[in-house]
Amino acid sequence: MPYIKDVLIDVITKVSMPESSTATEHALEDGEQITDHVKSNPTTISLTGVILDDTEAKVLKLRQYREKGVIFDFDYMTSLKHVIITDFNRDYEAKNKDGYAFTMTLKQIKVAKVGKFVSVSIPVKKQTKPVTKKGRQQTKKTPTTTTKNNKEKYTTPPKSLSNGGWAGMEGRK
Repeated sequence: MPYIKDVLIDVITKVSMPESSTATEHALEDGEQITDHVKSNPTTISLTGVILDDTEAKVLKLRQYREKGVIFDFDYMTSLKHVIITDFNRDYEAKNKDGYAFTMTLKQIKVAKVGKFVSVSIPVKKQTKPVTKKGRQQTKKTPTTTTKNNKEKYTTPPKSLSNGGWAGMEGRK
């Protein structure tokens, strides 16, 4: 008897396993079509069958597997690894008194592998300065050294008054 993960399927009446590929086509200037790439499509299996005992519990599990994308291996008439349920239909008919007929589609998927950690045997030299936490720094001005001269500093003459004279020289002419 076949299983879908841990759900027992009572009878499988039909198994259909189409295989297909997709080819890319491009038009040339003269109207010809060329194919430059062929890609194999994932394998799908269509199952038709009957589930009789404990139907509601089985339906709930199959629905949960489909919604969550649970990956499992399928082994009945053919063996496929890493399949998911993409479609599940059930039909209640009078000829199945305590169960139902169903159709289900399983699709094989490819699981990505986790990259491995690579260790380098030769030590790698740091090319940057270490980061320091100094915050904003104020630049320091260095005093310039001046030589002392015996010369006196020049002072500006006093400002002129509004009447045309010089400050401090009002009475002189």
